Amino acid sequence: MSELELTPSAAARVAAIASKQGKPAILRLSVDGGGCAGFQYKFGLADTIESDDLITEQGGVRLVVDWSASISCAAARSTMSRIWAAPRSA
Repeated sequence: MSELELTPSAAARVAAIASKQGKPAILRLSVDGGGCAGFQYKFGLADTIESDDLITEQGGVRLVVDWSASISCAAARSTMSRIWAAPRSA
């Protein structure tokens, strides 16, 4: 998957969040159709990788996107350089 890239700083942040939550370092990007408002992009830690996922890796962190979501992401050709996570209570 060459259209999307996880930068080293973003990968380090994802790895730290995953470690703190005791989860594997797998970041899932999903895309929901938003009608006239456009697409909604969602990020979250995943427990598994699906057979139809496209995968890119940086520093041991895997960014996974399902094939249908990758079509809308390809148009953006985005580089995710920062991952911001608001503190959450468990």
